[in-house]
Amino acid sequence: MASSARPEHEKNGFAAPQATKDTHASNSKPSHSKPVKPQLKVNGLVSPELAAAVRVCIRSYGVGYVFATAPKLIRTLVSFLANPRKATPKGRSPIAAFIQALFAVLKDGASANKDGMSMLLMITLGGYKLLEVFLNRGLKKAVLAQHLQRQQDPQLALLSSSSKDDDSKHWTKNDLDKIELSAGLRQRITMVASFLSSAAAITFMHRYRPRHATIDYSLFAVVRALDVLGHVAVNKHWGPSWLRSYGAVVVFVLACTEIMFSWLYEPQRLPGPYAFWITKMSHMDKRLLDTLREVRAGKLTFNQPGGNDPKVITRLTTLCSELGLDPKMGDLNQLDVISCKVVHQGVATSCEYHTGYRWIQGFLVSTGIYLPVHLLPALLSPKTFFGKLQSNPIATVSSTLLAAARSSAFLATYIALIWYGICGWRSRIMPAYMKLTGRRFDSNVVDNIYGPLLGSFMCGFSVLIEKPHRRAEMALYVLPRAMYSMWSRVMAGRFSRNVEMAGETVMYGLSMSMLLTAIMWRRNNVRPSMQGLLGWMLEIPRPKKQRGEHHGKGKAVAEKAAKEIVSQAVESSSNASSV
Repeated sequence: MASSARPEHEKNGFAAPQATKDTHASNSKPSHSKPVKPQLKVNGLVSPELAAAVRVCIRSYGVGYVFATAPKLIRTLVSFLANPRKATPKGRSPIAAFIQALFAVLKDGASANKDGMSMLLMITLGGYKLLEVFLNRGLKKAVLAQHLQRQQDPQLALLSSSSKDDDSKHWTKNDLDKIELSAGLRQRITMVASFLSSAAAITFMHRYRPRHATIDYSLFAVVRALDVLGHVAVNKHWGPSWLRSYGAVVVFVLACTEIMFSWLYEPQRLPGPYAFWITKMSHMDKRLLDTLREVRAGKLTFNQPGGNDPKVITRLTTLCSELGLDPKMGDLNQLDVISCKVVHQGVATSCEYHTGYRWIQGFLVSTGIYLPVHLLPALLSPKTFFGKLQSNPIATVSSTLLAAARSSAFLATYIALIWYGICGWRSRIMPAYMKLTGRRFDSNVVDNIYGPLLGSFMCGFSVLIEKPHRRAEMALYVLPRAMYSMWSRVMAGRFSRNVEMAGETVMYGLSMSMLLTAIMWRRNNVRPSMQGLLGWMLEIPRPKKQRGEHHGKGKAVAEKAAKEIVSQAVESSSNASSV
């Protein structure tokens, strides 16, 4: 019975090494076997596992520093190149001012108030590797102690000799590095270590970097963890086939509905720079936008003579005068609804013509943003780019221009659809519905609910212009911002700050645990962009068969990360110039 039973070491979640009799023979040294080198130190200082964990700390901190500093460096460079006189203080040399500004950005990125992303990444990833080293070593010591105890106890030694593990009685105190933990146990160690390090990282940010917002990082981790679950669902063929093909479109549409409706009426629920960027791209007069927000908030009412603040009424009548319209078209005291001519801001009377104008305007502005971004590969890998340019110049140039045009068309369509959704409800859908049903809508419902909601819903379908593989990345880009809005909506004033921080800690810890466990043990469930960046920071070796296949993907991941940095810098510089 004992010989057929499962070995004791497998029950405890570890695998014993395949030791030979020569290795463990007493008072004998095999002539052909090399002495076992202790894996405790490298150059007499630290173990190789600990050295790897330190490298992960350095790499993760460096990546966070680059992502936090690079957009500011590019913005500084763009501002000096675009308008050196404005960027240079009076009485200073432009070159000296530029160098000083660069050093200020570099120094600011490492300051205690601005190093939030760097510290978060270093504690999360570096702390995970350190905890993994300590947990692995602690469990190995426990397993070795169990072996030694079994050898010293006659009854346990007899039971061990009757099992399949005939060499278990030869364990010594120096055999710690010969212990091999089972894959299941090591996977659980990864889950526990990553959760604890992530929880410690977000707690550190809450206590020692309170001015640095962390909810956007936490929601980013949640979205990436959900992406892992999505890959699992696709790989196991869960759900209908259409959802696997158009799931990213559904996520993008729903996320944009939340984002744009929040921007229209509650922009404080969105990240500040992101809300400002939407305002800039909408080309909507702030006076009209503020009026619509106050109508929804109940501060303004239609067709109430003397019931509204004269200063607020003057704001819209002044806008009408500047647009060449009758000032009475902006007097809410005498109106049942704001005219589409005012909403069009004097561009056109027809809603369709106004939509076309907004599309062209958005396309021209978007081209100035996306064309430099799509030309970035020429700067990152000039040899490859110019090699393609020499071999097939027409195809290389046309593919670059087509990619930039596709992205510009996407953003232009996004802008045009939200405008037409609002105007189409007011001028087409609502009148037809009232004619068929005889039902009349209140003025506040017209301008505050259905029209803006329809426009917010329609704009998300512009993602169909992009290629399928890009739709998922764009859905992952907007989803954290939509969740940020919903988080603000749910948490606003309902819970104490301590409860919010505790919830965020658990949320970030579980999400990072799922993501890091997947990339360590189920890499096919992690998006290639995350595999490249996290794999480099964590020093995860690629399988030999995939190294050649992923050689080109590594450059693609670097180019993609650089594109994101450049696009953020362009957006930030545009915002700064507008301010």
